[in-house]
Amino acid sequence: MTEAHHNGRTMRSVVFDGQPFQVSVRDIPKAILVRQTDAVVQVTSAAICGSDLHNYHGVFGSKQVPYSLGHEAMGIVKEVGTDVDSVRVGDRVIIPDFPDGIGLDLEAAIDFKIALYGEGHQFGDLGGCQAEFVRVPLADKSLIVLSEQFDDIADKDLIVLSDIFPTAWTGVTWSGFEAGDKIAIFGAGPVGLLAAYSAILRGASRVYSIDSVEERLELAASIGAIPINFTKGEPSAQVLAREPGGVQRTVDCVGEECVNESLKPDQSFVITQAIKCTSVGGGLAVIGVHFAQTNSEGVERGNTMSPCITFPMTDFWGKNISIRGGAVDSKLFIEPLLGLVKNGRAKPGFVFSSIVRIEDAPQAYRRFSDHLETKVMIRFS
Repeated sequence: MTEAHHNGRTMRSVVFDGQPFQVSVRDIPKAILVRQTDAVVQVTSAAICGSDLHNYHGVFGSKQVPYSLGHEAMGIVKEVGTDVDSVRVGDRVIIPDFPDGIGLDLEAAIDFKIALYGEGHQFGDLGGCQAEFVRVPLADKSLIVLSEQFDDIADKDLIVLSDIFPTAWTGVTWSGFEAGDKIAIFGAGPVGLLAAYSAILRGASRVYSIDSVEERLELAASIGAIPINFTKGEPSAQVLAREPGGVQRTVDCVGEECVNESLKPDQSFVITQAIKCTSVGGGLAVIGVHFAQTNSEGVERGNTMSPCITFPMTDFWGKNISIRGGAVDSKLFIEPLLGLVKNGRAKPGFVFSSIVRIEDAPQAYRRFSDHLETKVMIRFS
């Protein structure tokens, strides 16, 4: 580490330089207050999200590089601006993936109308959460302060509230889910596993978890889902063999980098399969990322993703299916999940397969990308 780091002027951060399938860890300027509505949080734990892999694979992110990665973190407030009222130095906090949207015109130009940590200049230039410190704009509305009732709850069960647990829970909601419904979750990565977990917590009569990675399907089975390996036959056919009328709800937790039964890239595969096994009058939620970009220095493989897919319109229309999708602002859905974690009903940290130091992040990204990890936490001293 450099002399500047030891003098407190820099911090360690995971950085993306635009080269697909590579990240580095190095010293960058330490996060500081920029406006009096900011807070600076010392990160205790960060996590690698499945959507971070879109950056890692070179298909998503800002055109300009380098930039710091990560949008899932929690920690301790180290500094607050004079205009911050509800957050105090020493508070243990969760940093939701999206800061408060009101007033973000004060930030750098946001080309895509989405301000998100860990995505570089075009997404608000907010810095990344896989770093020792994070600047949080509009801290009063952008941070979740944890009361002392959460003191004995481990970071692993709380950090997922920064993004993937609320996202998974919301995906189930957007599908139109009601207690007693049958639901098929496409993808058994961390979001898909937590979507299955959410449906089980909410009283699903049957939950199908669809993936190709046996270790992930075994984890899905351990929480009560029925595993479907889509390499062993068309997944919709496997579901329909068990549910001749289809399932009422389906959720796409995979997004644009999905593959077909032959493990070949096929962006239309999940949507098509989901509609095939959704029953008449049912609902489909799309929470996997679908955000194609053109090639650039920061998105070298952007053109491998198409902004359009083949959509089974006749099946969709004929079944009178509802569909909803998009990015989820975790702040809007976090409160009920905090209650479930606090009273012990939900322990979502089961999705983590490894805890590493920040210096080990490049290897962790590689293992996560290769499906050798379910989810990785970066733990700071």
